[in-house]
Amino acid sequence: MPLTRVLALDPPDGPSGPRAHRRSPHGRRGYSLIEVMVATFLLSLGVLIFSALAPVSAKAAKMNGNYAQAVSIAQHKVDQLRAVGYGRLNYTDLRAAGVIDASPTAAPFKFDTTEGLANYFPVFTSSITFTDVATDLKQATVTVSWTGQGDKPTQGSATLVVLIARE
Repeated sequence: MPLTRVLALDPPDGPSGPRAHRRSPHGRRGYSLIEVMVATFLLSLGVLIFSALAPVSAKAAKMNGNYAQAVSIAQHKVDQLRAVGYGRLNYTDLRAAGVIDASPTAAPFKFDTTEGLANYFPVFTSSITFTDVATDLKQATVTVSWTGQGDKPTQGSATLVVLIARE
């Protein structure tokens, strides 16, 4: 059996193979100054975009956290109002149940102290109002509003409206 040689037209490690290096007209390996400058510019642009978005996303996260906390507090207050029941939605019974603050004694009622809102928001307001919808149905509106502090304060409000029927 005759021996044959296989000649590779383009060896894998040759000038056009996967491990080929760039050569300048003078025969030196490396990248040109323009390529290095373009790569540096693109990297700098990426860092600049990221650093510009970080404060915006931090503010959005803080605002989202405040809103979620306010909705949670308002929902807790709605649950307390439902537990008290239709016939006891007055100052005396709500105060005795620990749902509202001692002051004011007329609607709109507040729950700043009973819920400890100062632990969650630096500047806040709260209110509960009742509206007679029908002879056996009341509408309760629970609102938590806040204003953040700092050089760029955030503000917001969460309002829940619920109907409470006579049993």
